[in-house]
Amino acid sequence: MATVPRAGLRSADLRGCDLGGADLRHAKLEGTPASDLTVWPNGFDIDVAGLVITGDPGAEPDVLLPAAAITRQIPPLLSP
Repeated sequence: MATVPRAGLRSADLRGCDLGGADLRHAKLEGTPASDLTVWPNGFDIDVAGLVITGDPGAEPDVLLPAAAITRQIPPLLSP
């Protein structure tokens, strides 16, 4: 079980996270994005916590771009 007492999670993205076993008492969550797929501990009140419910981003891609795909091609240097 994760315990995050008084943790400032305002800049975290909790959309789709499973926080069912977390102790979120006193955690600072106002304005933090969450989604309908986020799992909360029993009895946790998202309205009181001030969370912003938004759409879920969906699954992460299976294959990230290889480094070669994110570099740019530069012509070879010419010696005088």
